[in-house]
Amino acid sequence: YETNHTKEKIVFAVQWHKILSNSLACIVMFLIGAPLGAIIKRGGLGVPFLVSILFFIIFYLLTMQGEKLAKNGAITVFGGVWAADFILLLIGLFFLRQARLDARLFETDFYLVVFDKLKTRFSKKID
Repeated sequence: YETNHTKEKIVFAVQWHKILSNSLACIVMFLIGAPLGAIIKRGGLGVPFLVSILFFIIFYLLTMQGEKLAKNGAITVFGGVWAADFILLLIGLFFLRQARLDARLFETDFYLVVFDKLKTRFSKKID
């Protein structure tokens, strides 16, 4: 009786936290989607839309895995349900900062310049 009661209590707690975390998820997805429109200059509406779908899939997978671990008792209910929101919140805040700085995060030129800077930095340390 005790284990069945405990499992039901965990499932109830997961559902309660899920209601609250889904409310925050709307804000988190906005913090990811809005800067993506400013950061991604090429591709019109298509590329930011595809990247947004990618982040939604990541969110969904993190949420399902967290709920599963919480229901099995491997991690706390709070950690399992809210982990996806907090991880994507950090990514959203990073994108917001990059959009404010008008960074070229999704352009290949940006990564070539970064790679060249790292290459020159490490070549100086070796010499």
